[in-house]
Amino acid sequence: MFHISIIILLLLSLTACGSSPKTYFYTLNAKDTSKEIIQDKKNNGLSIGVWQVTLPSLLDRAEMITRNGQYGIEVADFHKWADGLADNITRLISSELNHHLKTNRVVVSPWLSYIKHDYQIRVQINRLDGELGGEMIMNGVWSLFDTNGHKELLRESFLFKTTAKGKSYNDMAAAFSNLTTQLSEKMANTIIAQ
Repeated sequence: MFHISIIILLLLSLTACGSSPKTYFYTLNAKDTSKEIIQDKKNNGLSIGVWQVTLPSLLDRAEMITRNGQYGIEVADFHKWADGLADNITRLISSELNHHLKTNRVVVSPWLSYIKHDYQIRVQINRLDGELGGEMIMNGVWSLFDTNGHKELLRESFLFKTTAKGKSYNDMAAAFSNLTTQLSEKMANTIIAQ
């Protein structure tokens, strides 16, 4: 009888060890997903090629990163980007540029070699983080290139801040979306002024 009790206890303890916390996945999205999408089959408007956004290695991972004070970083093992963060940012920038420039010709690299764009854009993000429920910061530099991507026409640094609406990772993803949308709008306004 004693042996059976030990075996049952061992089996119960192994079963308890076998479960792990649920993993949650997040994406970046525009605030207003009902924005008019240009469906015209003609190639109207400016043609823009957007290169993959570059991130520091600290951010270039599946897990979400938050600040813990001025010097601390926390890695959220069970809160991850559904796709790479750089991919999320690049796609949202492309979508927002299509909207703000009223075009249907903004594409993400790689594109076919015979396609010539009016401009190409490269974005390097140096910081994108914050504390849950606190201030979120995005800074870096973006460049506008000529049609072939060889001549840099302008280079601007950027710094955007917003406050997360709550203390969840979903609120953090919404804040990052807001920051990316602000950057996209700034780039679109600069391109329009060219």
